[in-house]
Amino acid sequence: MNRFRTRVAAALVAAGALITVAVAQAATSDTLGVSTLTQRIVPDSSPGFNFLTTGPREGYTVRDGSEEGGVALGSAHSGRAHRRTSISYFGQLTDFQLADEESPLRVEFLDPQGGLFTSAWRPGEALNPQEEDAMMRQFNAFSTKPPRVAGSGDKPKMDFVVNTGDISDNNQYNEALWNLQIAEGDTVNPGTGVDPTPYIGKNPLCPADMNVLDADDPGLYTGVQDRDEWPAPTMGYFWDPDQPDPGPVAVNPFADWPSYPGLMNRAQRSFKATGLKVPSYFVFGNHDNLVQGNAWGSGIFNQIATGCLKPINDDSANSGRSTDPLLGFVLNPNFTTQDLLDIRNSEPSYFMEVPPDPDRRLISKKEAMNLYRSTGKSHGHGFGFVDQASREASNGYASYYSFSPRKGIRYISLDTSSEGGTVLVSDKGNLDDPQFQWLESQLKKATSNNELVVLFSHHAPGSMTANVPDEAAKSCTEVAVAVAPGCDGDPRVSTPIHLGTDVVEMLHKYPNVIAWVAGHSHVNDVTPFPAPDGQSGFWSIRTAALADWPKQNRLVQIFDDRDGNLSIFGTVIDHAASVEAPADGTSAANMSTDDLASLSRVVGYNENQTGAEACGSDRCGEGKVEDRNVELVVRDPRKPKAIVSKVTVGPKKRKLKTGKRFKLTIKVTNFITATADAKNVKVYVKSSSKRVKVKGKKKVRIVIRKIKPGKTARVSVPVRALGKARGKAKITVTAAGNKAYANIKVIPGKKHKRH
Repeated sequence: MNRFRTRVAAALVAAGALITVAVAQAATSDTLGVSTLTQRIVPDSSPGFNFLTTGPREGYTVRDGSEEGGVALGSAHSGRAHRRTSISYFGQLTDFQLADEESPLRVEFLDPQGGLFTSAWRPGEALNPQEEDAMMRQFNAFSTKPPRVAGSGDKPKMDFVVNTGDISDNNQYNEALWNLQIAEGDTVNPGTGVDPTPYIGKNPLCPADMNVLDADDPGLYTGVQDRDEWPAPTMGYFWDPDQPDPGPVAVNPFADWPSYPGLMNRAQRSFKATGLKVPSYFVFGNHDNLVQGNAWGSGIFNQIATGCLKPINDDSANSGRSTDPLLGFVLNPNFTTQDLLDIRNSEPSYFMEVPPDPDRRLISKKEAMNLYRSTGKSHGHGFGFVDQASREASNGYASYYSFSPRKGIRYISLDTSSEGGTVLVSDKGNLDDPQFQWLESQLKKATSNNELVVLFSHHAPGSMTANVPDEAAKSCTEVAVAVAPGCDGDPRVSTPIHLGTDVVEMLHKYPNVIAWVAGHSHVNDVTPFPAPDGQSGFWSIRTAALADWPKQNRLVQIFDDRDGNLSIFGTVIDHAASVEAPADGTSAANMSTDDLASLSRVVGYNENQTGAEACGSDRCGEGKVEDRNVELVVRDPRKPKAIVSKVTVGPKKRKLKTGKRFKLTIKVTNFITATADAKNVKVYVKSSSKRVKVKGKKKVRIVIRKIKPGKTARVSVPVRALGKARGKAKITVTAAGNKAYANIKVIPGKKHKRH
C-alpha cells in the first residue's frame, strides 16, 4: 500500500494493567511466542544508525468509543473477565508488499522525489520474503496459545489468519507465487532473472545492442543497490550494503549505515518456508491488482516487466539530470515501447540492462485467484468461498466472499481495489455497485441468522475515496488479457461507484456489524463508528504494515462478556526473528533466514523516509498507545437469547444394588446475564449400560418448559439396575451442548435363603 499518510504519534510507555503472555517452549529467538504485552522493540542508544533492543511492555487499553466526547458503543462492566466466553480468534497479516526488487517495472527513480513517491523503493525490500516467513512462524506460535485475557480461562485455538491485502507489491505473477509458497510452506526462490540469450533481439525491450549485466549468472542481484553496476557516474541515494558510503555526493542518506558484504546476493537464495498451521485467507489490495498500487496493468507495463531495460536515476542533486523523461511511462497512458527506446537512445545512462524473466509478467485478478485455488488448501485461500452466482456474472473476476468458521459469526471479505487504475487516485479504494449490492445481501442474511459480522478489506472507510469506475481501464474485449492483464474483464457495469461514506451509511443499517479490519495506511489505528441513533456501531481496526516500521501485525480475539456486551481484543505482535541483528561488517554469505528478517526490521526502523526517526518525535506506523493493544467494547447486537450455561447432576457417584433404584437429580441453569427465558430446553439422559435403565429406558428426553434468567430448574429421574446388571455404568446428561455425568457402580443385591 502507498505510504501516503499522516504522521502519527506513539509513546514508548506501558499503559494500563500490564498483562503477560506465555513464551513458547524451545523458543529459537527472543521474540517467538512473545507479544507486545510482554515486551516492545525499541532503539538502542547508538548514535546515528540505531540497532534495536527490547523495552517496556504495553498492556491493554479499554475503549468504549466515548473517549474525547464520542458516543459509547458499549459498556465495560466489572466482572466481565470472569464471565466471558470465546466467540472467535484470528490473526491479521497485512501489507507485506512482497517485491521483485530486480524487476524493470520498479520505479525506484521516483523515490528521491519524496512526498507521494516515498513507497517507490525501500532499502530493505530484498529481505521481505524472509521477514514474511518470520511472521508466519510467529502466528504459528500463537495458533494454540493466544494472549491471555485477564481472568479468562477460555483459551481458544486460532480459527484462521487473514491477509488484508497488498500481499504483492507490483501486481507480478512471481510475487503472487512467492506469497502462496510462503503461506503454504514451500521452497521459495526470491531471485529473478534468466539467461537473456533467447530474448535479446526478440523481445522489443531487449534490443540487440544490449550488454546485459550478470548475463553469465542471472541469479546474482541486479538492481539499484549495487553501485558497481550503475551506468551513471554517481549513486549516492540508494543503500548499497557492500559500500554504504559512496563518498562525496550532495545527497547521501546512508553514510553512517552498516555494511554487510554480499547481502544483496545472499537475499536472492532459495529457502524453505515455514508455512501457516491454520487456514490462511487472502484479501486483495491496490498493489495486488494495480501496477505499483496505482495503474491498471496495460500492455506497456507488461512489456517493461518482462523486458531488459530497467529505468533508473539518482537524486538529481547527485546525477545532475532530471527524472522528468522517465515520468512519461508512469503518468502518460499513451506511452509506448518506442517512447522508452527513444529515451534510451538519447540517454543510455537512464537504464540498467538486466536479465529478463517471463515470470515477472503482470497477473490478472482472475489468474491470481486461480493460482491461489490451485493447491486446494485453505479454501483456495478464501477465493473458494466466492459464490457461484458472482463467479458466473463477473466472468470469474468476482473476488469477494463470506465464510463462517464458527456458529454465530460471519466474516465478509471485500475487494476495495479501484480497478480503473488512475495514477495517484486509484491507490485509494472503492466498491463497485455489484459488490456493494452483494454486501447488503450478505448483511441481510447474517442479520436474519442472528450472526455477528466482521468485515475484512484492504482499505478502511477513510481510505475509500477513489471515485474511478472500473471501466477507466480498457475492456478485455478491446485488448487481450495476455497482452494487458489489468484490463477490465468483468462484464457488469461498475457504476455507481461507492466510497467509504456510502459503505458506512449502509453498515449502520445493520447493527450486527461489530468490526471492520483493514490495512493500507501502514499505521496502527482504531476508530469507533457509532450509528446515528447512538444505539449501535462498529470499530474500525487498522493495522501497521510488515513492509514498513514498526513491522507489526495483530491478533484479534472476540468474546461474549455475558452482560449484553462484547469485547474485541487486539494484540500487536512483532515477527519472530531475533531483535539483535547481525553486527556492522558481518559477511552475509552465511547469514540465516532469521538473520535476514532481523536486518529487515532494523533497516525499516532507520529508513530515511518512513522509518521511526524520519518522523521526528513521532514514530511512523506505531500509532498511539490506544491504537495498539486494545479491548474494544461494543453492545451485543444479537436478538435476546437464553444461555443454558450449566448442567449438574447429583449424586455424581453412586453404588446401586441390582434390582434397586434411586433418584438422579438434574439441575439446568439459565445464565444470570441471559436476556430471555430459556424455553423448551431439551435434556437428554443416556445410560452406557443396557441393564441400567433411566425411566425404564436406556435413553430418555425430558423437556423443561421455561427457565428464567439466573434461575435453575431441577428435575429428578429414576435410575434402576436390573437383576442381571453388573460392573459400571455412566449416565450422561446433555442440555444445550452442556454435559454432566454420573458414575454408577452396580453391586449384587442380597440373596434370600429358601425355607
